[in-house]
Amino acid sequence: MKSLALFLSVWLGLAGLIGCSSTANYQASNLPQQLAAPKTVNAKKIDMTALAGTVQPADRLTPGDAVILTVATGIEQEKPPEWTLRVAEDGSLNVPLVGPVAVAGMRLTDAEKLLAFESVRRGVYVSPNVTLRIEQRRAHHVTVLGAVNKPQTYELPAGGSDLMTAISMAEGFSENANTIAQIRHPPGTGVRLAAMAQTQQVAYPNAPAPPPVPDQFELDLLRLDEVPENHRQLVDGSVVMIYEKPERYINVTGLVRQSDMIEMPKDGDMRLMDAISQAGGLSESLADKVKIIRKRPDDSEVVIEASIRDAMKGGPANLRLAPNDLVSVEETPLTYTLGTIKTFIRFGFSSAVPGI
Repeated sequence: MKSLALFLSVWLGLAGLIGCSSTANYQASNLPQQLAAPKTVNAKKIDMTALAGTVQPADRLTPGDAVILTVATGIEQEKPPEWTLRVAEDGSLNVPLVGPVAVAGMRLTDAEKLLAFESVRRGVYVSPNVTLRIEQRRAHHVTVLGAVNKPQTYELPAGGSDLMTAISMAEGFSENANTIAQIRHPPGTGVRLAAMAQTQQVAYPNAPAPPPVPDQFELDLLRLDEVPENHRQLVDGSVVMIYEKPERYINVTGLVRQSDMIEMPKDGDMRLMDAISQAGGLSESLADKVKIIRKRPDDSEVVIEASIRDAMKGGPANLRLAPNDLVSVEETPLTYTLGTIKTFIRFGFSSAVPGI
């Protein structure tokens, strides 16, 4: 008994020294919002309407559209001539006798007025009556890959070729879809789109100039309010890749029955008590102190302290975990003392019983 008392007195002195040091920076109860783990978002819950650009009028001209042009001067003896023309890649329409006129991005009525004006300005006609009608819309071939239900190449109308239409044609997101998408355009698409934007600036001088579009970029489908509209538009040959959710893990160690790396659910959050439960629960019933070591985006680390008793009641202590968190159920003077007593009793009992 004296030896047990002596051992406990020496250990309690050491435990007091251990308890004086703490590396915790924050408590779970008052963790700053910027350090909180983000919620897990299911891509299936994304508002698909937010992926669409502005609805384009059905009669707006786009490069590649085939149109039928009629110019009536009022002095014809027969039916006015008709020409089947195609809007060029640079947005111009090469009108017989008149020459190229930039019409891409314009509605038919506006294009008719512009063509009539240019034919008079260039001295070809005096007072023409110009009419346009669309013969054939240009189609874009867009490939949708990755975490969608039906990945393949689709034919979309050029005037309605946007991210929402492409994902809708692919029958939406699959169960393992992430919220990050990559868009790849054919080389030089950004230059062509910029040229078209300049054409539309001439037709609509009050419209703000759109930002340049890179040939390849990523966007977060949850932050589309920060994405320029022309970055959601697709062209012939565009590829949309919806990434799959990466595997995410939590490391649990310390006073648990099985220290392990635990996979987080793909479509939900994992909280502190969930992780401890999946590690087999506590190996010491009186364990209460937990440290969560969390990496920040700049690779620095923060330490968050929580109480298991408080976490079992719910609330902030049962905090949401982030991928790669290290959850450590800590030794305390109380748990160390209890464990030592148990070991001492087992050792003493086995020494007192022959054959054990």
